[in-house]
Amino acid sequence: MRKRGEITVFLSLILICMVSLFMGLLESARTAGARLYLNMAANSAMASVMSQYNRNLWDMYHLLFLEFESEAAIEQSFEEYLQFYLEQENLYPMKSEGAVLTGLITMQENGCEALEDEILSYMKYRLPKAAENLLGLGKEAAEARKAGDFKNLFEVCRQAGKRTRRLEKARRALENALSEMKKGRVELEKAAEEEKESRFEAAAGKLIKKMKQFPGLVDAYEREIVKISEHREETGGFGKSEDCDLQAAETMETEVSAYGAVEESARTMLLQYREKETQVESGRLCLEEMDEYFSGSHGEEDREAAWEEIRDQLEQMEIPDGLGNERFDSEKSENMDRLEDILSVDLLTLVLPEGTDISEKAVSLKNKTAVAAEGDSGQGKNPAEQLLINEYIFLSFDSFLEKCSGRGAIENQALLYEQEYLLCGKETDRENLKSTAEQMLAVRGAANLLYLLNTPDLRVQAEELAAALAGGNLSIQVVISLFVLVLWALGEAVWDVRSLMAGGNVVFWKDSSTWKLSLDGLLALEFLGERSEETEAGKDYHDYLRVLFFLKDAQTRNYRMMDVIQWNVQTMQKDFSVKDCAYQIEIKADIMQKHVFGAQTQYERTVSTEWSY
Repeated sequence: MRKRGEITVFLSLILICMVSLFMGLLESARTAGARLYLNMAANSAMASVMSQYNRNLWDMYHLLFLEFESEAAIEQSFEEYLQFYLEQENLYPMKSEGAVLTGLITMQENGCEALEDEILSYMKYRLPKAAENLLGLGKEAAEARKAGDFKNLFEVCRQAGKRTRRLEKARRALENALSEMKKGRVELEKAAEEEKESRFEAAAGKLIKKMKQFPGLVDAYEREIVKISEHREETGGFGKSEDCDLQAAETMETEVSAYGAVEESARTMLLQYREKETQVESGRLCLEEMDEYFSGSHGEEDREAAWEEIRDQLEQMEIPDGLGNERFDSEKSENMDRLEDILSVDLLTLVLPEGTDISEKAVSLKNKTAVAAEGDSGQGKNPAEQLLINEYIFLSFDSFLEKCSGRGAIENQALLYEQEYLLCGKETDRENLKSTAEQMLAVRGAANLLYLLNTPDLRVQAEELAAALAGGNLSIQVVISLFVLVLWALGEAVWDVRSLMAGGNVVFWKDSSTWKLSLDGLLALEFLGERSEETEAGKDYHDYLRVLFFLKDAQTRNYRMMDVIQWNVQTMQKDFSVKDCAYQIEIKADIMQKHVFGAQTQYERTVSTEWSY
């Protein structure tokens, strides 16, 4: 019986096709699994790399950043973790051909956007407490912006008042000099009439000395006019912005107009004083010739002729009249001079509570590593997010009044007044505290000035004092009146800031019940003493700092935060640097893979992975 193999052959062919199909499907599934395994391996390796975040930075500031030595070190670390997965015995044979860092965002790039993101990630867990501290701050910040317009007005009026008073003092010196020369001439005439040679020579010497001094007094008057002109050019553009407070702009317009009239009037007077300078010089030369009459005369007749000639010369010699030196209150003028001197010195000494010790710690800002690159600015957060970032400052940085609650004590701390450094950026605790006090004085002074401008009774008092100091010049009276209001507001502000720095509270906008300093008290320097009554209403020192931070440039604040963070972490880790802290990393790796159930060939696959905290 013959055997036939058609079916066997057929089934063998079918089996080969089925096995090929099955093996192809299996290789396809393995290839897909290899792809997923590779992605998982890359992501796991990246997670392992990012798990090496700086522990000191986390423990002290709750910030997650990877500190790295170099980009090559990151690539090497990634490859080491990736190699663990590639070496496993499985259906996914792979071999790394190298990894390349394709993306890196550090803490200080893009305007410190990574730092802001990390802070916001932490602050979302502190929202209840932060919301309590920020309640109503938006309104107060808006009020502070309004006070900012009055701060400009405050500074302009203060400088204008100082220069106008100096101009008036220079003018009064000229008028007094002319008046003294008039008296000197009368004294000469009496000595000539009585023919007393020694008395005449003494009086002539004094008068000649005063005449020689007169040109210098005219020059001093001109210099004060030049200073006023320069100051007017510097401040002439204020008040033209559409966003400027209307009252501040109107007051500034009045000030600038009066200031311009003061300069114009002074320049007219200067021309007249220059003419009088010529007359005085002519009189001096004439008087010096009179002194020579006695040198060559010996006989009685000669001496009598000399006296006769001197009397004739004195009748012809004219001492020019002054332009008008109206009466002014010298006592009040002296009080104003003393007040100006007090408020022109180191204001920190005026606002510090008695017995306060100031930290003398200092740092060098010459070699800061936290420095913004040119044109480096992030997109910035919205106002609500910026408020939360500012609130982080009060949790993580110390201030003049208290230690922060979100961080432990640090040995050998670089600066003790960290919040003040973030606000001012000076090298020493003293300078930062001084600058903070000056900013608070400016804000309080501006708010106080607004109250004075809106209180007619107090404005009348200031105008009356200005009238006693202006010598009848209405333009000068307007400028000095605003100057008096500025000094008055500043005197009250000294009381306010001293209360804040002692841990007290001060309302942002004053009224008749919260205003304490009278004009007589201002001239008597009562604000140098302690305020008789304190109130629990209002905002404290840190609330005012919150307002100032809200008005501060965010990027400047961020870089100063990184300064303090770096200094403090370096107390635990000397080589720490914020410029070597990564927030986001992207790596691309080239991997060689082999088929298992297919052709024994290799193929290359590129995998990219990205990770951020």
